[in-house]
Amino acid sequence: MVRGEALGEGGGARGSAAAAPPPRGGLWLKLTVAFLSVALLAVVLVAVLANRVTTAEFRHYMVRGQLTDAQELARRLESYYAANGDWDGAAAILGERRGEGRGAGRGGGGQLYLADANGRIVAGAASGGLGQQADEEALADGLALEVGGERVGTIVASYDWESAFGYIEEEYLARVNRALLWGALGAVGAALLLGTFLAWRIATPIRQLTSAAEQIAAGSSPTSRVAIRTRDEIGQLAASFDRMAGSLAQADERRRRMTADIAHELRTPLSVIQGQVEAIQDGVFPADPQHLAHIHDEVLLLNRLVEDLRTLALAEAGHLQLQKGPVDPAALVARVGASFSPLAGEKTVELEVDAAPDIPRMMLDAHRIEQVLTNLLANAFRHTPEGGRVVVRASLRSDDPGQRSEGRSEGLVVQVCDTGSGIPASDLPYVFDRFWRGDKSRSRDRGGAGLGLAIARQLVEAHDGRIWVESAPGEGTCFAFELPIVSREA
Repeated sequence: MVRGEALGEGGGARGSAAAAPPPRGGLWLKLTVAFLSVALLAVVLVAVLANRVTTAEFRHYMVRGQLTDAQELARRLESYYAANGDWDGAAAILGERRGEGRGAGRGGGGQLYLADANGRIVAGAASGGLGQQADEEALADGLALEVGGERVGTIVASYDWESAFGYIEEEYLARVNRALLWGALGAVGAALLLGTFLAWRIATPIRQLTSAAEQIAAGSSPTSRVAIRTRDEIGQLAASFDRMAGSLAQADERRRRMTADIAHELRTPLSVIQGQVEAIQDGVFPADPQHLAHIHDEVLLLNRLVEDLRTLALAEAGHLQLQKGPVDPAALVARVGASFSPLAGEKTVELEVDAAPDIPRMMLDAHRIEQVLTNLLANAFRHTPEGGRVVVRASLRSDDPGQRSEGRSEGLVVQVCDTGSGIPASDLPYVFDRFWRGDKSRSRDRGGAGLGLAIARQLVEAHDGRIWVESAPGEGTCFAFELPIVSREA
């Protein structure tokens, strides 16, 4: 069973007021009626069939009992046919049996008659029945007469059932019918109780889940969960709802955090632009190229931020168009590394670029892979102190024993490692999140808006690759990404 709770803080009241209460007795009543209908139908069918079978078997018992009493008659008729070769005088033998008072058999009301080898009645029946074809079912149940191994006739029993059933037989059938009736009533009652219980067990968690889903749809923050007590389909549904509610809560939190982060990132350049423009308007600063250059720099910063957000949004939505073409990965890595040489000299940081010479040309979007490398290198230089070292290495995973893994095909591995301060283990799961920065004060003195690594991850995944990070505080950080061999140029 599951228990629905008010979902949300602040928005819970609004969700409760907007969500219409689930209809009472809807599914529960339908399931109960369905269980009861099935039980009634089954009971009626069983009762009718049992009554018919019991009556038929009882009649069959009476017929077989009468024929069992006719064993002596069968021997006399077989002897008669063996002596005469026909049944012309067989009626007298049957008449003698009735005269002895045994024609009725068990229960009375029965009559024995004789049919020849072809099934035609030759003796024992009324004059109107002689010569007629005996009933096939009666012949099948009759007592066969054989002479010399050949069937020459059949003793058939017939009943006038209205007169054949005596008090004992009627009482027997009445008791059977009463037992069937009470059994039917008991089965219907048990079905009603069991059906009501099962319908309640099924409908209650669904009703609670519906109520919780309506609260979420009404705008409540999905912070609470539903309890899961079963492992059947209802339990799986509750577990799926629980995961959905968790995902919605995380998405809602990410949305709020992203809104705050975007506002934070936009505030600084806008404040600088506003201050510069107001100073020029007030005559504090002249409108010369020097002061206009500060405004232009901030505008460029805003433009980069907006473009980064656009790229990230397109990549996350799966709408980013890749312009793939044949690319030499080693040359691309060397070119991007060379573009950071001036920065390395300015910060007195050693830059090493190592690309394996046997890397084949691959079908890649060169601009996007350059963007990934640029973001990773910019991040490495940002956190590497003077006198440190940054290494860019590109190789095939089959050539790099440290990157081999069973069950994975050959791929290009690019690593960007630095000797910076490293990343605490508690922060590693979040380094690829949007607007994440190791600087908790979120000051901009170390640069970056916290989008570079998030964009790098999306661009690598758009190439069906993967990206990861390894870091040890005080020793440095190593970012790496892998592109599958399926991207190799055909």
